[in-house]
Amino acid sequence: MIELAGRGPVLIEPDGTRWRLAGEVKADDVVGKAVTIEGSVTGAVIDVYYLAPRTGPSTC
Repeated sequence: MIELAGRGPVLIEPDGTRWRLAGEVKADDVVGKAVTIEGSVTGAVIDVYYLAPRTGPSTC
């Protein structure tokens, strides 16, 4: 699920893990929804190159 925080959008996983999203992220349409994300991870930041509402079951 995506939430908006002071530093921008944050991905929150079901177990409570939080990832700050960086890059050209337009998350307004997916706030509060399950999403599919592709990007590269550095620490607790995902540099996103693809973000869209999830349309099927999670593969993780």
